[in-house]
Amino acid sequence: MHRKIGVTTWIFGKIHLIEIANIIAQMGFDGVELFVDIAQSSPKDVNKIFADKGLEIFSLTPCNVDLASSVPNVRQYAIDYYKKLIDYGAELGQPIITCHEYIQNQSGSAYAGTIELLVESCQEIATYGAKANIKLGFEPLNRYLCRFILNSTDVLGMLEQINAANLTIVLDAFHMNLEEDNLVKAIIRCGDKLSVYQISDSNRKGIGFGHIDFNQHFAALDLIQFNGPIVLECTQPRQTPGFDSEVNLDELKLHLSVSKDWLANKKAVFV
Repeated sequence: MHRKIGVTTWIFGKIHLIEIANIIAQMGFDGVELFVDIAQSSPKDVNKIFADKGLEIFSLTPCNVDLASSVPNVRQYAIDYYKKLIDYGAELGQPIITCHEYIQNQSGSAYAGTIELLVESCQEIATYGAKANIKLGFEPLNRYLCRFILNSTDVLGMLEQINAANLTIVLDAFHMNLEEDNLVKAIIRCGDKLSVYQISDSNRKGIGFGHIDFNQHFAALDLIQFNGPIVLECTQPRQTPGFDSEVNLDELKLHLSVSKDWLANKKAVFV
């Protein structure tokens, strides 16, 4: 089954968006998951940057805001941010809006938030997104980053509570490797709720640099007839969206290139 292949833009760190688009297009990818400061970049300008390179915007990465916070103004800020992101996406061709819990530090400080508030917030933004014909994709993250929605069972339970047709699932192989009892069964379990599949190997490098069996993953994707985008997300240690970091571009391009070749051939291209 043919699927479009893209790259997350935030993994390029502080490189300018125009140069990121140039690199991704030159490497032969189909599109991107876009991370952008929506207050600083107009959707018209951003759309032109990627359209000029023949790249589709598959999905949008959000800023790190807290939809589950027990502090009313913090949670309201997060809800308002996602509504603005949905409006922004509506001007970019209706990409999927990726959602996730607040990424927390590991200082051990008490967290003021609940899963009930997370569900309420997601219900509100899903309703808002539906009016703009926008899909949301909730991504489970691993236990070192968040608290409530860690795996496929968690996210399916939340989707069942919310019961919104436009609320889907984004799975990330790296996080799955840490949290799922069986990664293949997790893909099958999500079925037609899966909208985006993000890839990096077990060490967050390119395919073949870690120990995940992606042949099994793609057999599962074929089984559920997944036709959404495959998005590569190979990152440096401790790198997160919006972190103003320097990136070893040659190393990043190696991991992306090797992964792209594997996806084309479904066999190891690097030892």
